[in-house]
Amino acid sequence: MSQFQRFLAKRLAISIGLTLIAVSVIFVVLRLLPGSPFEALVTSGNLNQQQINEIRALYGLDQPMWRQYIDYMVSILTFQFGYSILRSQPVWDVLEPRLVNTLILLVPALVTTAILSSALGMYAGWNRGSLLEKSSIITTTFLRSTPVFITAIFFIIVFAYNLELVPAFGMRSVTASPEGYVDTFLSIDFLHHYLLPFTVAVLYYSGDFLLLARNGIVEKRGSEFLKLHKAKGLTEMQQLARAGRNSMLPILTYFALRLGMIFQGLILLEVVFGWPGIGRELVLAIQQQDYPLVQAAVFIMALAVIIANLAADVLYAYFDPTVSTGGGSSA
Repeated sequence: MSQFQRFLAKRLAISIGLTLIAVSVIFVVLRLLPGSPFEALVTSGNLNQQQINEIRALYGLDQPMWRQYIDYMVSILTFQFGYSILRSQPVWDVLEPRLVNTLILLVPALVTTAILSSALGMYAGWNRGSLLEKSSIITTTFLRSTPVFITAIFFIIVFAYNLELVPAFGMRSVTASPEGYVDTFLSIDFLHHYLLPFTVAVLYYSGDFLLLARNGIVEKRGSEFLKLHKAKGLTEMQQLARAGRNSMLPILTYFALRLGMIFQGLILLEVVFGWPGIGRELVLAIQQQDYPLVQAAVFIMALAVIIANLAADVLYAYFDPTVSTGGGSSA
């Protein structure tokens, strides 16, 4: 087994261990929360205590804690998420459309800002000390450090209420009744609702990529290989292109990490815009203590982040020979 293969096996083992820890923490935390999913139903008079006991038995909540934990681990690790307690629907049927809505919003936003902000950051880093560099760093750092819900509210006030250019909330009009994903996402009505949260998400992500790209170019500028290219007669833009290509690894690994975190959604962004994504659904499920729904949602988010971290580690170790894979250079 080569050194890189041993490195990969070690990272896989760590990822499996982290997954088991994550799902165990989900189980414990939910059981420590005060109250139960059935309190609201009892106090409202919709169900009596006997009916509550029957539902508890149906979901296995009348079993000892160790038995609940074993059943939970088996179901969650085999992706059998069960039924939502309060919605009486399969958990995946509840989560799937919300997850798609989140990905439709955030993946294009992440790709867009990764391309545009990285290109701007590289150009700013090449022209170090320029007005462009200073203004871009100040602007994107301000946007990144400002809570996303503040930016979202500001954009709603300006563009939805004052200028009345776009709707303030939701993913489509109340009267719209699309059938299927194609009809939902390929419509003018959807695009009209999409523009504002998409723009806020792009601005929110922009600072990290711009600074990564700018710092990479600053480090590469003045290096020996660029002096050689300059001696060969390459133009400034050609030298910038080569410096950018050699500084892409941190951007790619950060993109992989961010892609995994996208499965969490930008919860506050979804709540402010009323976007029916997985983050907003998780908030509602926690408030209602819908155990199967919360467990499945958090498991999907945790698994996505762990896989993304694994991909970033492997990507860095494979493409950067200076990164150790366990006592030596990588293969």
